[in-house]
Order: sequence, then C-alpha cells, then structure tokens
Amino acid sequence: MRILKKLYHYENRYYGKQNETLYNESTLSEKERNILNEHHWKANDIVHFTDHNDILAKLNTLKSHPTLSEKRCLDAFIAGVGGSYPRGLSALPAWYYLEHCLPHSYDKREPFACCWVCGGKDETVCLNNAMFQYCLYLGNAYSSDPMYAYLNLMHLTEVSAVEPTKDDVITLSTLLNLLRNAPNDETPGKLEKRLQEAKILKGDKYTKRGILNTLALVGVIPNQFITLSNKKWTNWGDIAICEKQLSNTKGRSDMEMPWAGWIGSQKVNEQRIDELFGEYLRSTVL
Repeated sequence: MRILKKLYHYENRYYGKQNETLYNESTLSEKERNILNEHHWKANDIVHFTDHNDILAKLNTLKSHPTLSEKRCLDAFIAGVGGSYPRGLSALPAWYYLEHCLPHSYDKREPFACCWVCGGKDETVCLNNAMFQYCLYLGNAYSSDPMYAYLNLMHLTEVSAVEPTKDDVITLSTLLNLLRNAPNDETPGKLEKRLQEAKILKGDKYTKRGILNTLALVGVIPNQFITLSNKKWTNWGDIAICEKQLSNTKGRSDMEMPWAGWIGSQKVNEQRIDELFGEYLRSTVL
C-alpha cells in the first residue's frame, strides 16, 4: 500500500491517447517495481466500456461466476466494517447491482445526466482499473454505478475470499446498536458526529458515510421517503430524486440519499438485519 500510494499520487499522473489516466512507473525504485510484480499488480490496467449497454453486458457475465455469492460479499462487507479488510466495504452494494439490476435500455431523465434506472452513463469510458482497485483497498466506497460494481466484483473473482473476524462482527453489532439507540429527532449529521465520538469505525468520514449509505441502500437503515430492500431493485433515479425534499442535501454533494433520508425515530429495520446479518450476529458471542 505504501508503494501504491507513491505510484498513484496525483502529481505522478498523465493522460493517454484516449484521455485515460495513467501513472508513471519510473517514479518507483527497481525494488518497488519488483514487489508489485510479485503481487501481480499492473500499474496501468485500462478497461474500456463503449456505452451503457456494454457496461450492463459486462456486469451480467458475472451472474453465474462460481466464486461470487451473496455470502462472499457479505463476508467482505462485514470485514470492511470491522476494519480487517477495508476493500470489502463496496462488495455488498456491488452484489446488489449484480443480483437485481436487470438489463435495460438507457433511460435519461431530468434533472440527471445518467440512466434513471441504474445511474450509469451512456458514453465511452477508459478507466484505470488498477487505480480504482487501489481506492477500494483504501476503504473508499463506490456504490452507485454498474461500471464500478463490475470492476469491483471482477477483481473479487481474481483474489482469495476473506472471512470476517469476531471483532468485525462485534463492530457491526455495535454500530447497529448505536442506530437502535438514536434519539427520535437525530439527523444523519448528528448521528455521524456521535459515531465519530464513539470511535467504533476506522477510516475518515467518507469511509463511515459509505458504510451508512450501503446499509441504507439494502434497507437496514430506513429513510423517510422510499422503502428499500436487499431483495429487490429500486431505480437509482427514484432514490436520488428524493434529495429534493431534504434540506441536508442542498449544496452538499457528499450527503446523499438514501442515507440522507434517515431520521432517528426510524432506528433500523430489524427484518433486514436478520436477513443479511442474522447468522453472523447469532454465531458470535457478544
């Protein structure tokens, strides 16, 4: 990770012929380059997407992949919440896309410049997958685009599965209890401050918000406007448009639905918790 931080420094980037972002390996020492080779890490792994339909087609190829399962993504997510495997934080929303986002035509509606159904763009993209994976290993959450879901899950097919530790499950349980014990008038912003003070989760505020937003996406954390579930798809636009009704999202690109729509009186959805995490919570002595 130290080497990758050096490699993917913003001052070390340049642009290729298709405007793709590339990073100069010559900034690394020979020893550092050898370490990356030992880990089969390609500094500039450019993945091309031609349009919206190409993104969905690539994602759909993973539906029957033998190494991908809901349990594997749940394992990774819980390990991410607990901090033993930060890269796992985006695995659960990526699985949600894979399982429920069916092939569909590009549906652009105002006020968004993307597909109402999935949030994806209908344009040619040349993305540096290696840099993207580095961001995931740091614990960054990317959960609102089928392209990111594909790259996320594709990488999981190439690496070993992880299992959450007992401490990871305890951290998840502690987080859920923090939500259960929320004052009825608590806002997302106030909860985030209380979470910071409790020092339950590792990472910066954006890592923590990614966790909360994922739990909201699969319905564990309710919101005031739309019922979400890990069992069914809800159009991206139907979720995002609710932000117009919230004062805490105006002028703030970092506070998004569905997490932004929560209020303390809603606590958590116990049914969703049991569906997703019940087996883990029951098997761990808290």
